[in-house]
This record gives sequence, C-alpha cells and structure tokens, in this order.
Amino acid sequence: MLTYIRQTATADFYKRLAIIAIPSTLQFLLTSSRQLVDTFMIGQLGEVPVAAVGAAARPFFVVIMVLWGASHGTGMLASQYWGKKDIIGVRKSVVQAVLLSLMVVLPAYIIFRFFPEYVIRLVTSDPEIILQGKTYLSIVSSNMLALSVTFPVYAGLRSINQAYTCTVISTFGVVFNIVANYLLIFGYFGFPQLGLQGAAIGTMLSAILESAIAVCYIYFTDHTLAVKAKALREALRADQFKKFFDITFPVIVNGLVWSAGTYIYFIIYGHMGKQELAVMTMFTPLESFCIAFFGGVSTGAAVMLGHHLGRKDFGIAWKESWLFVIIGFLVSLVLSAVLMLLRDSLLGLFDGSMTAQTLALARDAYPILLIGLMSKAINIVVINGVLRSGADTKFILKLDMGCQWLVGIPLGLLGAFVWNLPLKGVFALVCGEEVVKIFICTARMYSRVWIRNLVDEPEKLTVVRERVSEVGVVGE
Repeated sequence: MLTYIRQTATADFYKRLAIIAIPSTLQFLLTSSRQLVDTFMIGQLGEVPVAAVGAAARPFFVVIMVLWGASHGTGMLASQYWGKKDIIGVRKSVVQAVLLSLMVVLPAYIIFRFFPEYVIRLVTSDPEIILQGKTYLSIVSSNMLALSVTFPVYAGLRSINQAYTCTVISTFGVVFNIVANYLLIFGYFGFPQLGLQGAAIGTMLSAILESAIAVCYIYFTDHTLAVKAKALREALRADQFKKFFDITFPVIVNGLVWSAGTYIYFIIYGHMGKQELAVMTMFTPLESFCIAFFGGVSTGAAVMLGHHLGRKDFGIAWKESWLFVIIGFLVSLVLSAVLMLLRDSLLGLFDGSMTAQTLALARDAYPILLIGLMSKAINIVVINGVLRSGADTKFILKLDMGCQWLVGIPLGLLGAFVWNLPLKGVFALVCGEEVVKIFICTARMYSRVWIRNLVDEPEKLTVVRERVSEVGVVGE
C-alpha cells in the first residue's frame, strides 16, 4: 500500500489538489477570520454579548448545516457529471440544490425571524443573554435566504475546478462584513453606535451582497453554471429531482442531526454557566480556522475522487484516498503545534473585556481543543472527502448519529450534571465522539464500498462496486 501511495503522490496530483484545496481553504479561512474578528469586536462589549452571540449562533448553525447538506449533494453529483463531461448534469444539480435549500430554509426563517426568544431560551435562562440574543438572531435570520443560493453555486464552482472564484467572491463579503461591523458596532465615522445589533446588521448585509455577486457573475459572464432552459427542464423533472433528493436527503438529515447535537453541547455549556458559554463561543472561530484547512483537503478529495469515480477510474480513486488522509493528519499536527505556541497571544486579545476567571477557564480547556482538532482532521477528510465522493451517505448518517448521540452527548451530560466536572473535563468527554469515529470511518474506507459511479444511467441510479487490490481494480 505504501508503495502505491508514494507512486500516487506525483507532481500532477499535488497540482490538481492545489487548484481545488488552496482556494477552498482560503475561502474557509476568510469565513473563519470573519468569525474571529466578529467575536473579537463583540468581545470588546463584554461577556454577555459574546454569550448572546453563542446562544444565537448555534440554532443558526443547525440550519447552515442543512444548507451544507443540500449543497454537498450538488458537489457529489456535479463532480461526477463533470468527470463525465455532462454540462447539463452539472447545471441541473445546482438548480435542484437551490430549490431544495429554499424549501428547507423558509420554515426556519419564520421561526428565527418572528419567535427568536423561544429559540434562545433553549440555551440559557439568563435574561440579559436572552434579550441580546433574540435581537441578534432575528436580524441574521435573513442570511439563510441568501445562503440558500450561495452554497449551491459555490459547490458547483468547486466541482468544475473553479474554487478560486468562490474565494474571490467571498473576499468581497468578508471585507464588507468586517468594515460594516467595525462602523456599526462602535459608531465610527458618523455611523450610529449599535453594539451587538450593528454586528447582526453587518453580517446580514454581507451575506446578501455575497449572494448577489455570485448570481450576477454567473449570468453576466454566461458562465458554465448559467442555467439554460434545457437544464431547468431536466432539473424540474420528477424522476431527476427524486434522484437528487435520494442522494442528498441523507446528507441533509446528517447535517441536521449532527448540528442539533452540537446545539445540545452548547445547551450543556450554557447551563454550566455564563463564563463556560463565553469560553466555548471564543473557541468557535479558532476551531473554524483550523477546520478550514481540513475542509480544503476534504473538498479537494471529494472533487478529485468524484472525477475519478465519474470516469470509473476506481483504482486511482482508491490509492489517492489514503494520500488525502495522510495529508489531512499532517496538516492537523502542524496547526495544533502553532496554535499551542500562540495560546497566550490569542487569548490575550480578550484581556480587559473578559474576567480573569473566564480567561483561566479558556487556558485550561485550550489543549483539549487542539487534541480534538487532530481527531477531527482525520474524520473530516475521510467522511466529507472520501466517503461522500461516492455518496456513502446513509452510513455517514448512522455514524454521526451513533457517535454523537450515543457517545458525545451522554458523556457531556454525565460530566456536567452528574460528575460536576469543570469545563475542561466536560469538553474532553465530548471530544470522545471524534476518537470513536476515527476507528469506524477508517474501517469503512478500507472496505471500499464507497467506490461507486452515480451518474452512468440517466433514469436509474447506477452503483458500481469494485474490489480494489494492490495492483488495481478486480471486479467481483
């Protein structure tokens, strides 16, 4: 195996990976930097606003993960269609994802926009956090409508090796968001000083701007993804939409269940105390920053392996899949070492706005964050990159549900409310989910059942399952 991995690690492989992974990582980093800067700016207002954003962000994140699931269905199918040189297939996948995203988002938008207080009360009973959190959530709820378009378009661009376009468009959104937040939170240059409400408005406007730029770019340049009449008719056909839905629905449910589990984690932290919730909110952008690198590798894996599977190059897909995992793990080691060296500098950004006790809690829990990230690196690459390239979605759904709801959440509840552990102890127990997941998902990867072609027949989903040996592909 190692011999074939070394043979696979050619200059051409790294060039193809760089074309997809580097722009994707940059885009994820831009999003993470936006979160980091937002958290830092809001942190200057005190612990309550930071906790309020954390309480509002988690339910919002549940919906975002559902949108991610719909767009990931686009990526799985569009990558294989592109490998097969089927432009109509790529376009119809994007249209189907937008329609499905809007169908899912509208009910959540109504709840978050008009009944935000009830959502925030699930996380905390603190009246100050509820008051500020409901205002923030009601404003940023509009983001979901814009993201229903942006996510599928970005997935389509990545699937055709144009991830750099996503990065350019995201840059405009991120820069606008940071500038708008700076002006509206603190009231500089004649703008009103709106505090947390200003942060929500800036975030909402940046999401709308980013979506508008993406759509205008696609249609004003007559881009490959610009949907024409034929692709629209194909997308709206009942059998074609059902095919897309059958592949995507498990991913949507997966995103919903998994993000709901992370919501439960924040409910646990929120009921442990205001300081614990503030610490975990501080950690969120740091975690997102690291996941951006793993996400770049997994996106490269999903697209490149999808191209191979669409062309039925199963042997190449099998060999490259292991190389992706090795790269993801090495990236996590480097990131963890760098972030450990920068611990005091990063947490020092909140000196003066957070109490000494809150910062002490953060310093104690910081190493657990980094250890958990190394486990996540492997899982993200294997699950989001390798297994999803062949639409092994039902297994992934069972894996995420089982590890989170049978391992992570029970351990977190026991640690917080039965064993009365401090934050770092509860955090470590919750990370047990990722450790268990490593063994299961790598075993699934080794089984080769994810190696499938999804687009060969237009009317019926074709599943091609091959056994891969050290010398190539041997049919069963």
